[in-house]
Amino acid sequence: MNEIKCKNCDSTKIIKDAKITDFGHANIKNNLSIHIKETDSIFFNKSVKSEILAQICGNCGKIELKINNPKELWNAYIK
Repeated sequence: MNEIKCKNCDSTKIIKDAKITDFGHANIKNNLSIHIKETDSIFFNKSVKSEILAQICGNCGKIELKINNPKELWNAYIK
């Protein structure tokens, strides 16, 4: 079995892929994300987006953030 353990307390009580939500104007929910611009065009800017996900330890409360497409973001960054 491939269990994830907390790096802080070694607990296996991990909440995986929790979404981090911001409640904006009029209580509209928006999941937090990272955007990297791929182009510097004035009219047609393209960006790569990745939602930020959290792993939360249910024992000590340590939170680790991650994204699902790091290579795609890196490639956009180095352009």
